[in-house]
Amino acid sequence: MESDQQYAQRHVRQFKTDSVAQIVGSGLGNSKLVVSRVKRDSPDHGFATPAQPDAVFSILVQLRSQGRRELYLDDKLVHQGSFRERTVSVVNHWQRPKANLLSAFDTIIFTVPQSALNEVAADHGVRSLETLVCEHEGRLDETAWSLAQSLLPALERPEEVGSMYAERILLASTTYFAHAFGGLQQATKVGHDLTPTQLNRVIELMRDQFQSDLSLSLLASEMDLTPRQFVQAFRRTTGETPDRWMRHHRIEQAKTMMRGTTLPVSRIATLCGFRSDQHFIRVFSLLTGITPGAWRKHILN
Repeated sequence: MESDQQYAQRHVRQFKTDSVAQIVGSGLGNSKLVVSRVKRDSPDHGFATPAQPDAVFSILVQLRSQGRRELYLDDKLVHQGSFRERTVSVVNHWQRPKANLLSAFDTIIFTVPQSALNEVAADHGVRSLETLVCEHEGRLDETAWSLAQSLLPALERPEEVGSMYAERILLASTTYFAHAFGGLQQATKVGHDLTPTQLNRVIELMRDQFQSDLSLSLLASEMDLTPRQFVQAFRRTTGETPDRWMRHHRIEQAKTMMRGTTLPVSRIATLCGFRSDQHFIRVFSLLTGITPGAWRKHILN
């Protein structure tokens, strides 16, 4: 069975890059969503062609301008010229895309399978989307640009990204693409808060398993909601997204351990669900304005 990493790598194998960073998340059902940053500083890459036609769309956001580029669909040249920084474009892999990359590039690529779009449509109570459409020369889209920019810190350290964050941001991205490029109508049904019973149940679950890499799908299923519905209801009820709530809870648990034990910071980081002690130090410093070591020294003195 193909792993998440193998699935993600398969979708960037056609690029000869200086660096690749990827994050994988689950869709609303069985689909997988991927965001990749592919970068090459030298020109004359040549042709990049996906291995085979597939029911997948690539949404590309240019982080730097490409001076020269050619795009072929079904062996027909459909665009020749430049792609400016911030340009967003869509490629349908069923159309056997082939890009001749003549300039250096730095691009964010969202990989969205048709199955994920079908899941989003079903979640909104509408029929499946047939395709995503964008001008071959691309367009400026501030929302897509903001999504790409928001992911850059995570793509710097993808090994530190938790399942809840990955699922939330990639589901939000896919839903936006379905609206912007697929014509999905905005949901008119007003959402609801979590009931007190639901909130107590999910908080209990998150507290009991704060050391684990919990997924949105698991938490949502406990509430009999889809991940999208759960994130919206949790945010309306608590004022925070589930992943941000968990991040704050882990820091509070770490403070309790630093105050009441002599365990080293590296051990506390592991016990509190952080991927490494450096990951813990970065998050702790971001939320408190002080390093864990300095905080512990101040509290114990």
